[in-house]
Amino acid sequence: MKFDKKQIKLITFDFDGTSLQRDQTWISFRNMHALKQCQKRGIICVPCTGRNANMFPPQIDRDLSFRYWVSSGGCRVIDRLTGEILYKQTFTPEETAQLCKLYEGRHIYSEVAAEGRLYFEQEVLEELHKYPVPPHHVWYLESGKQINVHGKLSDFFLEQNIGAEKFNLYGVPEHMQQEINDELRKLPFVEFLDGSKKDIQFFSTHTNRIKAVETLLAKLNLTWDNVMSIGDSMGMDSAMISHAAFGVATDNGDEELKKIADFVTDRSDCDGFALAVEKFIL
Repeated sequence: MKFDKKQIKLITFDFDGTSLQRDQTWISFRNMHALKQCQKRGIICVPCTGRNANMFPPQIDRDLSFRYWVSSGGCRVIDRLTGEILYKQTFTPEETAQLCKLYEGRHIYSEVAAEGRLYFEQEVLEELHKYPVPPHHVWYLESGKQINVHGKLSDFFLEQNIGAEKFNLYGVPEHMQQEINDELRKLPFVEFLDGSKKDIQFFSTHTNRIKAVETLLAKLNLTWDNVMSIGDSMGMDSAMISHAAFGVATDNGDEELKKIADFVTDRSDCDGFALAVEKFIL
């Protein structure tokens, strides 16, 4: 395990399972302190997450010192100071509509991420007490930032000419799980499936987190030799950790990810993120 910490100029970090507390909403004081100390040393701290930009933790959302975001698994790279979208790859509007037709109107709690926003079926939002709403969605929906779609999702995205970044379906009823998973696997433009049969997350084949980050690195005149990456998911974080000069997995992360990481830090709910940064950078 040899790397020169003086060469680390950028740290990418995941949220869920990495830097957030168990509530999936807030970053602990110790983790935030570690991030701020890195920034004081001139290290650029970049959230690199499967989350849509509209559901970033409040501490990151309100702090413009976190200038660059890689959101929705690499679909978009955002410069928050200028508003420029440095990189964008999504489903087409037609693909988006086709995917919506697989489950719309079937009483499934879902989010569609697109254009940095999250879209929900209005009829589902009217009866949230009947659905398995994730803990961090409670905070988000109470904030009122979501877009309520009346009528069919497929019609909406076609009419608005909007291509989705990703889809999340939660608590899919058992009798629908196999059908929806099978239909998704038939589609040549759906590459990434994650989670159990009841919770399904999928992205476009156009999505490439490595290309997204390399676009940012080129803008900043940096290379992978200047990157430290911290995550927990084999599906979402392995490529980042493999490419970075120094890759860290949290102890609660996937076992396969731990095998390829340069270091395994403590659990995310035990400030493992801060521990790694303090040990190797600060």
